[in-house]
Amino acid sequence: MDYVEEYGITFLIGVPSILKMLYHAQRKKHMDLSGLKGIVTMGSPLEKEDCIRFQETLTPNIFNGYGTSEAFWNTFLRPYDLPEMAGSSGRSCTDDDVAVVKVYPDRKADPDDFVAKDGNEVGEVIVKAPGKSAYAYVNHPEESRKVFHKGWIYIGDMATWDEAEYVTIVGRKDDMIVSSGENIHPVQVEEILNMHPDVSESVVVGVPDNLRGEAVVAYIVSENASLSAADLHHYCTEHEMLADYKQPRFYRFIDELPYTATGKKKHYLMKEQAVKDQQAGLLKRS
Repeated sequence: MDYVEEYGITFLIGVPSILKMLYHAQRKKHMDLSGLKGIVTMGSPLEKEDCIRFQETLTPNIFNGYGTSEAFWNTFLRPYDLPEMAGSSGRSCTDDDVAVVKVYPDRKADPDDFVAKDGNEVGEVIVKAPGKSAYAYVNHPEESRKVFHKGWIYIGDMATWDEAEYVTIVGRKDDMIVSSGENIHPVQVEEILNMHPDVSESVVVGVPDNLRGEAVVAYIVSENASLSAADLHHYCTEHEMLADYKQPRFYRFIDELPYTATGKKKHYLMKEQAVKDQQAGLLKRS
């Protein structure tokens, strides 16, 4: 932030967790960001409330992208899409095709087997990027068959899309929680929790449950020591965008969340921790 003011830096690039740090730094120590023309972010979902805060505090020109290791950058959300489409990853880049297709337990959906373009039905993101992908892993034919199909890349990310084909990422297929026969995608629940004024960050995972198969657990980072599981239970119960079956049944308050080097939450690590915490009786029932 000092360098932006001192050297007249015009663009910053960082994952959303870094943008959140910049946001808090700017609120504590106001810097002259008038020369900043924009911020480019990708690597993990950019939540709607965060995007709006960053626009108000850092720069109105937020460029949000979504991509894969196999084909780089595949969708793009431009500043003129905001704030209306904040929370979305945008539409396909001009040199790519992006679709959201159905998920089957025993096979890949064909590239034209789309989920409804209604912003609600969840499917798997697939990408076709001939200029940027070899459509194979060198010397790994079995892994290639898992990821590539009929000229498309099957990423394993789950998303919705709308009539205009704006894609909104809701999580990883591997992170999905199945509770009472319903599929729950952690990112959707985390975004609601993060809207609470006393919640800085959250991560949602599942733990074994005799009644439901899996129960939803929320790990919360809060700067308000008085925030309780009961407070959050009431908040979730009253929130019109969170169905009852998606609400966390257990909470635990922690100091920080684990992230990968690219800014993605380590859901798998927290899921392992949740099982240990469940056995140790450390989870607070909502």
